[in-house]
Amino acid sequence: MVAVKTLKTPVSLRVVRSATEISDGEAFARVAAGERSALGVVFDRHSRPLLQFAMRVAGRADAEDVVQTTFERATSLAASFDREATSARPWLFAIASRVVLERRRAFARFAAALARLGSSAPPPSQLDTARLDVLDGLERLAPAKRVTLVLAEIEGYRCEEIARMLDVPVGTVWTRLHHARTEMRAFLAEGKP
Repeated sequence: MVAVKTLKTPVSLRVVRSATEISDGEAFARVAAGERSALGVVFDRHSRPLLQFAMRVAGRADAEDVVQTTFERATSLAASFDREATSARPWLFAIASRVVLERRRAFARFAAALARLGSSAPPPSQLDTARLDVLDGLERLAPAKRVTLVLAEIEGYRCEEIARMLDVPVGTVWTRLHHARTEMRAFLAEGKP
């Protein structure tokens, strides 16, 4: 017969509450503390209404991106969320609203960049075609030129800021930007009848 040794060590049991018992404030406090899985609780509660909102204000094509960006920002801002708050819905909708506005501004800068490249803003019925044409043109650019053009024309950064971001001389940024604009003008002119 084999003797069985019994361990008498105290075992502490941690009571895990269900997701429905955790407030949004507590979930964001956990996210701020590094527990990224707690974001899932808030996502499960609020992603559907946010998606519906985004579809209404940004359109179906951009809605999922808006929601994803909203939750990315909420993650980085989790420490600023009121831990006593029971619902994050108004806060998340405010973030989503800002994301939509930023995307619209970016698109407006994009249209203005097209105008500066020698073409006029396309009529609303041709926006999708114009968007695809520009994306095709961007793909043809060398990566360094593409990044520089997007940072300047779409994201709205000044050449000095881009130089610091990319850790290159400002003259290099100017040169890349000049060549990228020239190449994009040529590409977009090819597609015209």
